[in-house]
Amino acid sequence: PFACLEQKTSKSVGLRDGKLWQTVATQIPSYLDSDGLANYFPPRAEDGARGSDRLTAYVLAATHEAGFELPAAARDAMLSGLAAFVEGRIERKFWSPRADLDVRKLAAIEALSRFGKAQPRMLGSVNLTPNLWPTAAVIDWLNILRRVNNIPDQAKRLDEVQQTLRSRLAYAGTTLKFSNEEGDFWWWLMDSADANAARLILAVLDDPAWKDDLPRMVLGSLGRQRGGAWLTTTANLWGAVALNKFSAKFESARIVGKTVATVTDGAADSTRSIDWGSAADGGNVKLP
Repeated sequence: PFACLEQKTSKSVGLRDGKLWQTVATQIPSYLDSDGLANYFPPRAEDGARGSDRLTAYVLAATHEAGFELPAAARDAMLSGLAAFVEGRIERKFWSPRADLDVRKLAAIEALSRFGKAQPRMLGSVNLTPNLWPTAAVIDWLNILRRVNNIPDQAKRLDEVQQTLRSRLAYAGTTLKFSNEEGDFWWWLMDSADANAARLILAVLDDPAWKDDLPRMVLGSLGRQRGGAWLTTTANLWGAVALNKFSAKFESARIVGKTVATVTDGAADSTRSIDWGSAADGGNVKLP
């Protein structure tokens, strides 16, 4: 029911509503400040340059991941604004319950990396201590290492960040959790464990080393829902995109194989089977 830029973006992109997104996209220039950073609501002239680097990174990353296009002029202005923020040519200081500049810079560099605009030198002002970061930042770091060339010790760092992420994965029944997720709810940066679960799926979707983990991760992400939804609008966008991409990659092939079920009723066993490959409609059948 809200009308800020994050809500509008999350709703239109998460629902894959192209018509609604076109309406939002045409409005985006009116949300940008003089540095090209996005505000949650259209700024007034007297507000000055108060756009959010984190919101800007989110809009760029989420639309890019989902395949939604931003107006070229607005996109370029946003990318320039993020680059200026990372390089220290502009500053954004907002209240936060803990120090968050490194985390914000990583999110900005991750968004820039999607458009080929990130450079290794941008990491010079970031303390590279992934074991101390919230999971959202570790996922950003994984994506940066995969997209940006010539980062010192790149292969070693890539192995380390994947080990860090694997060490944080935990399951409660079929629900995916993170070992440190109580410290992952950085709400002022729109980060949450729900969003992290979906973003991690997207980050490793094409990595053969994670292929066997993905089905359980997807089910575990769905297990985090309450009342058919995740906690935040940003998490619902990431979750919807992750499920769509997982389905397109792994669920488009015809089902093959055989399922056998044995039911014990007193002294007698009753066995039934389905050969999915011979099912006329590709497996949409009832157990005989």
